[in-house]
Amino acid sequence: MQNAEALEEDAALSDDPCSELVQAAENWHLAGEHERERDAVTRAFRLDVDAGPLSGRGAYIAYLLTHGRADEAAPLLDELRRTPSKVAMTYMDVHYGFATSGDVAEGMRWLNVGATHLVPSLDEPLEATDPGFDLLLERWHARRDQELPVDAMDEFVQRCSEHRRELSEGIHRLSGDVPDGPAEGDLDGLVDEHGNLSLTLYPVPLWTAEEFARSVSEHPEWWNEGTTHEDYRRSVQRELADVATGACLVPTTVAAVEEFAAAVGIESADPEAPDDFVFEEAHDGRYLPWPPGRNDACWCGSGRKYKKCCGAPGFA
Repeated sequence: MQNAEALEEDAALSDDPCSELVQAAENWHLAGEHERERDAVTRAFRLDVDAGPLSGRGAYIAYLLTHGRADEAAPLLDELRRTPSKVAMTYMDVHYGFATSGDVAEGMRWLNVGATHLVPSLDEPLEATDPGFDLLLERWHARRDQELPVDAMDEFVQRCSEHRRELSEGIHRLSGDVPDGPAEGDLDGLVDEHGNLSLTLYPVPLWTAEEFARSVSEHPEWWNEGTTHEDYRRSVQRELADVATGACLVPTTVAAVEEFAAAVGIESADPEAPDDFVFEEAHDGRYLPWPPGRNDACWCGSGRKYKKCCGAPGFA
């Protein structure tokens, strides 16, 4: 409930109140506060300008479909046919709403509708930041879950993923940052014959919202002035997206960094102290591989699925 209340407070000051309210609605849902969920998702729908990473329109339609109010969703779906959305999550939310309420085929149809509007062609590779990429990835997962045969769009999104992986690995090898090693996201093979993790790990601190707030209050020297928890989440997404191998997160607290600093004889006020801490933790085996699965809980601790939180199209 604290997360939901904080998100609603942030919405009043945010450049993207719609996304904040969509996240608040999902947190209210998880807390069982369905009246407040309805209020938040309704406000998100009214504030939607079809530009953010999340969709008030899609979230509201999904809410109606999953609460037995398909008749109210129908005119909104008609409007979506007439006025297509520029936000991939709109169609992904509609897919979720239909699939959850039992109409898997109709949900898939809306992913196809979204693909026709957001994927310009199947000839030029999409970047991970393109709205159509995540939509096609969602479509591929849904089709695989239904054991449907691979089609041209499935093949295309896999080519895009392979292209991105090869490009990222090539950049890092040319720069000398990353030696030849396992594929992106695969941490197997990073342990030597003595059981020690190799130095090809790329760890970053994982700050929960609560610990982030404490770190800013007690150790402002660790952060650039004015940095918010959302800024931090975006920076992690951008930084780790460019890491070819060994990307991982290390759960970090102020107390843990201070204890580490005292043990190794450095000042906890050192701006590098958190990075030194996570380096040691990761190479002692205490880390979380990154990225999480698209349907797994987001790494940031929001309680939402990764694909609808930090992994949402356009978030970073």
